[in-house]
Amino acid sequence: MPEPLRQAVHQLVSEVVMNCQEVLRYTEPDLARDWKRMTLIRATDASDTMDTAAMLIAAYCQHTGMALDTLASYLQTRQQRSRAAGPRDAERHEVAGMLGTPRPADDDQDAQMWFSVGQGYAGDGLMSEPDEQRLFTEACLHGLRAKLCNDLGSLDRLPPEMAAMARRVAECLEVPEPATA
Repeated sequence: MPEPLRQAVHQLVSEVVMNCQEVLRYTEPDLARDWKRMTLIRATDASDTMDTAAMLIAAYCQHTGMALDTLASYLQTRQQRSRAAGPRDAERHEVAGMLGTPRPADDDQDAQMWFSVGQGYAGDGLMSEPDEQRLFTEACLHGLRAKLCNDLGSLDRLPPEMAAMARRVAECLEVPEPATA
């Protein structure tokens, strides 16, 4: 990968990570007043920024002669969907499962499957408790943000196990000093 493209991709991915951390941050109870607006804004910011990174790489591949069908395959264009279309039935059924609303009709296998996925996040479902990898990933994001913003106190608002892990992450990090000429 050419160095300027590598630098651009690294910058964009860093922006995505920071937006993802903010999505997590706005799910915490102390920010309940703004969670709908800010989680959607930051999630779509992250998605758009990652899309920009993908399109820069795609433009480079096209510039160097990659066949359009190969490029389309790598871009996974068949699974592309516009946010403007709004939530699909699959997302609506998944939320119904999370909220415990009535099950969809037995003859709708797709709806049943997504409803079951949603149930996995609710109550005692399989995904209701985060696994160690998810805890570690979230702690790294929170710790990184706290260190970069010089706001270790913000970690006190997290659940105790997450806060302790994020604090350990933050303590291990060094904020880079600006280069001198």
